[in-house]
Amino acid sequence: MTTPLLRCDALWSRQGDQLIAGSPARFFRLTENGVEAAKALETGASTAPKHAPLADRLIAAGALHPYRAALADPSQITVVIPAYLAEAHQRKQLRELISGLEGLSVIIIDDASPSAIELMDAKVVRLDTNSGPAAARNRGLELASTPLVAFVDCDVHITRDDICKLAAQIDDQTKIVAPRIVASKRRSLLAQYERNSAPLDMGQQPAKVTHDSRVSYLASAVLVCDTATLRDAGGFDVTLRCGEDVDLVWRLLNNEITVRYEPSINCQHDTRRGLVPFLRQRFNYGSSSVDLESRHPGRLSPLRSRPTSVATWLLLGIGLHVIALAFLLLDFAFMSLQFRERNISTRLMLKMFGKNFLNTGQHFADAIVKVWWPVIVVTATLSDAVSSLLALCIVIPGLIAYARRPTLDPFSFLFLRTLEKFAYGAGVWVKGFSVHNLNALRPRFLSMSNSSVSG
Repeated sequence: MTTPLLRCDALWSRQGDQLIAGSPARFFRLTENGVEAAKALETGASTAPKHAPLADRLIAAGALHPYRAALADPSQITVVIPAYLAEAHQRKQLRELISGLEGLSVIIIDDASPSAIELMDAKVVRLDTNSGPAAARNRGLELASTPLVAFVDCDVHITRDDICKLAAQIDDQTKIVAPRIVASKRRSLLAQYERNSAPLDMGQQPAKVTHDSRVSYLASAVLVCDTATLRDAGGFDVTLRCGEDVDLVWRLLNNEITVRYEPSINCQHDTRRGLVPFLRQRFNYGSSSVDLESRHPGRLSPLRSRPTSVATWLLLGIGLHVIALAFLLLDFAFMSLQFRERNISTRLMLKMFGKNFLNTGQHFADAIVKVWWPVIVVTATLSDAVSSLLALCIVIPGLIAYARRPTLDPFSFLFLRTLEKFAYGAGVWVKGFSVHNLNALRPRFLSMSNSSVSG
């Protein structure tokens, strides 16, 4: 098997024999040989065989990310495409997708489309009733006779080589891998917006998928999986029409199965055509969070942080700057004590505190606009301080996101971004009230001894 290239995680920060890396971040104290290995990894040089145990430990912690520059044998892969085609452009997309996958075994599961799907270049299995993407994928999983199975949505643009590159990452440890999903190159306003903020885009950095980390789930738009592992897990939950991919990944993580995100391989995903379908999709995402919360308690909390960090941002947002400074100093004092107990350098401590503080601010603003907005909007009509808080949570993170990749004018971007988040939150509230479960609205406050960083 090809020796993998080892890449340092985005949070990698070392000073001498002290290393902080991974997501959530972990602290490592290195031996003399470990420092030598770390220097080699930082410069992209090959590590010596004696450094293999440390490399394995860092890989397991998500501090290093392996990548094999190879192509898997196409005969070992079955591609399963769940399809419900109601419009002419969807059939054209499917034909283009099949053309790009030439050389792979392809099974299309026709989920009772209004008119039957007929293609010469793939096996088509039609379901009698529309059962949803989870049931369609499970049917394809039953029919697959290869060691690896790739699930690909019919509105994705991906090639055979991309699938084979992803499949090459599956090994004795890694059982599922997904590429980066980016928005299509269509010229519509929504497509331009999603080229900045696509909901399935997990970013440019590779990651080991873990709970409470930078990448905590994967979308099933493209998933390459070890067939046996997926069958042992029972496949996708057919009772979920949305969020079934998140549920699958979390069940696998709970069983200590390694799942990886590999953005060096990316594929395009079509944007919803029209504002109403766009907002309906986000509403459904919010609704699914309630179902997922009932299956995985605490995983869908909109905010996860130490109470002092949250209080600091809240007080800053409503204009109580002096009190906010007091809470900031208190927050810093708690982290400082924890780091000094472990003799961690001041430089690393300051870097970690800064990342923690900024991450909390980002998640706090996101929770305000994306989940808690119905309460905040009502309260804002009674309080100028709360209305200012809401405006700041909309504008500042929005402009920061826009500046990273300006794909359309800032006003349109902020407008669509706010609509998108409001639609998601509406889905959470409507579904939560309908099933009498509002747990997906609750924040999780960490103990003051917790100093992890997830982003």
